[in-house]
Amino acid sequence: MGWYVGRRLLAAFVTVWLVATAGFLLVELIPGDPARQLAGPGASAQTLATIREAYGFDDPLPVRYVDALSRLAQGDLGYSFAKAEPVSSVLLRSLPPTLLLTGLAFLVEVLIAVPLALWVVARGGLVDRLLVIAAGLTASVPAFLVGLLLIYVFAFRLRLFPLGGADSLTSYVLPVLTLGVPFGLVLARLLRTSLLEQRSQPYITFSEALGERPWSVRWRHLLPNAMLPLLSILALDFAGLFSSVAVVEVAFSMPGLGADLLLGLTRLDTALIVGIGIIAGLLVALVNLLADVAVIAVDPRVRR
Repeated sequence: MGWYVGRRLLAAFVTVWLVATAGFLLVELIPGDPARQLAGPGASAQTLATIREAYGFDDPLPVRYVDALSRLAQGDLGYSFAKAEPVSSVLLRSLPPTLLLTGLAFLVEVLIAVPLALWVVARGGLVDRLLVIAAGLTASVPAFLVGLLLIYVFAFRLRLFPLGGADSLTSYVLPVLTLGVPFGLVLARLLRTSLLEQRSQPYITFSEALGERPWSVRWRHLLPNAMLPLLSILALDFAGLFSSVAVVEVAFSMPGLGADLLLGLTRLDTALIVGIGIIAGLLVALVNLLADVAVIAVDPRVRR
């Protein structure tokens, strides 16, 4: 177990390095002048030269890359000129609301998927086919389109929820549903397949032969064994939710990493973009590690 965790931590560090490199090169490939973005369109040549010298925009690409990595190795994420403060301060302020939205959406996903999959397996027939169709449709629709539709119907027309912001708990309802419902339907489809595979196993037949009630067989025996293959998928779903949150936050005008990422891209703020990418990479690596360790801990076959 210790050797396995060590290898995964090493892989996490490699992931962070790749994310930092990709973010740095991405900003360099985007056409535009960050000095002009910072100074404004009417800035003089002398002002632009002063800004380039102050922020090191005139340094060669390898020099700026090595400088960024050396600062990152010391725990310094750099300075965001778009926000006029250190990147670490930006992340400490914007990460909690993004994690809150991601966590609520993940909770809704699980609460939808588990009862729905069990109900579909018990009913079968038309309900089963409808779940397959609904999961396929929702997986093909972008999150921002779902969000805009919910805003138009429930916020603009019916006025049941705010149009945007994060001033109250009701402000989180539409964004959470935008993310959680599509992911929940897809997870329900996957769980339904796993439940059908487990239902034909001898231990289910033995439990039913002992006279155990159907709901008890499903919740006590069938569901735990069917969830084991999906633990890794749950980790990927959490990562997918975290990635989709950025778009949803912008659509609903909510504070978080989404607005900061959009600002960083429009202002060509390398430090801010790389900092957000590193946080996302670390979070994905951590969640995947926890999922793998959970599988090893609960499944003796994997341990062997």
